Amino acid sequence: MHKQAAILFFTLALLLPSVSFAAAPSAPQTSVIAALRATLHSLLAELASLQRQLAASVAASASDPPPASPAAPPLHARPTDSLYVTGGLGYDISFNTKAYPSIPFDFAVIGVSGGKAFVDNARLASEFSWSHFASRVRPTIYMNINAPYGSTVAGHIGSPRTCPGVTDSSQAVAAANGEPSACEGYNYGYNAAKHAYAYAQANNVTAPLWWLDVEEANSWSATTTVNDATIQGAIDYLNAQDVRVGIYSVPYMWRQIAGTDFAPTQTLNTRAESTPTWFPIGITREVTALNACLTSDSFITGSPVWIIQYESSSTAVDQNISC
Repeated sequence: MHKQAAILFFTLALLLPSVSFAAAPSAPQTSVIAALRATLHSLLAELASLQRQLAASVAASASDPPPASPAAPPLHARPTDSLYVTGGLGYDISFNTKAYPSIPFDFAVIGVSGGKAFVDNARLASEFSWSHFASRVRPTIYMNINAPYGSTVAGHIGSPRTCPGVTDSSQAVAAANGEPSACEGYNYGYNAAKHAYAYAQANNVTAPLWWLDVEEANSWSATTTVNDATIQGAIDYLNAQDVRVGIYSVPYMWRQIAGTDFAPTQTLNTRAESTPTWFPIGITREVTALNACLTSDSFITGSPVWIIQYESSSTAVDQNISC
């Protein structure tokens, strides 16, 4: 079984670099690429099956002396409710994307925000329309989120929850120099999502899944409970619109911003749902990103990994593999 898995993985390593997306393919090349990708997905599924069999074999012989070779990395089961196709190639684009990637591809995630909460991506409508045509599955959305600091605080921390001491005038003060409470953070996140959702609707953009982009480049409180409440507020608003929410972050950034124990909750149609995650692994090859799908842990305990982001070079547009 080790030999079979090795042969499959070697085959993946040979196939993946051969499929280039640097330029728009011709019609014959498109059919060849489609055939290669179909073969790749089949090989990936067989590799996952072999790894599961291997894991079961190792568990059954736990009392035997340990093997001389290193243990296989743990296999993470594919999330059964993912909206994406296993092993699909996708791109994320937003307000700062300089050029569209070559088509076709499997999926796209489009930024609704212009880099921070309450700032809009002026290119949303055109980018969503293009990705809807170019990708094989319905595009999804991501929005930037941050804690309540700066000029966007005024008018956005007074509801839906009633926070002690918050009045119309105090919101203006908070915008200038105040330190937000968790209650104010919740309201801010809720209203940031409300603003982004309304902007998307005005541009005829809808999606069943939105991602929250949680990164250190934006403003966050030194108090993680404020940040956690901000994130949860955004999730709650989107859930109320029947939209599921995932989290994009860098694992160490997530721990810094949200803490190590925070696990966002969400409910759709009275049913509790897990919060899928999406994270980058840097400049690497597609085969490495595929392997990360099988072996990487989510930065949120108990949450599935749905997407791995990577770059094929330091100047390339962000590429993604769906797990």
